[in-house]
Amino acid sequence: MWQRNQTSLEDFILEELFDDSLLHLFLFSFTMVVFLIAVSGNSLTILLICADPRLHTPMYFLLSQLSLMDLMHVSTTIPKMAANYLSGKKSISFVGCAVQHFLYLSVGGAECILLALMSYDRYVAICHPLRYSVLMSRKVEIMMAVVLECDY
Repeated sequence: MWQRNQTSLEDFILEELFDDSLLHLFLFSFTMVVFLIAVSGNSLTILLICADPRLHTPMYFLLSQLSLMDLMHVSTTIPKMAANYLSGKKSISFVGCAVQHFLYLSVGGAECILLALMSYDRYVAICHPLRYSVLMSRKVEIMMAVVLECDY
């Protein structure tokens, strides 16, 4: 019986994942291009929101937090995968795998909370436009950021 994933005491050995073919070089290149586009796009979004004072509103603050979450989400898995494609290494340590899963899932959970906060912001803007500045004050923004920081 074939065993695709074998485990030892220290490492998970991933069989048939990283062989020396031209396809894997293409996959490495494609992975790095997508990673670089994601990093540059999210970094540019954060930079532009911080640079322009007209964008210092609750919605754009939450949008910059979403870009930061996306940056962290992409950075938890892609660098290790790209390094394995390049080196041909077929194993990951148990601790490395556990840390990677923990970070990926906690950032994903924080992203869900952030999307809920963004929907609350739009709800207040649409349903209570005259009280928007009171309901979404700087104090509320800071409380939202603290909630996001405490989640992960």
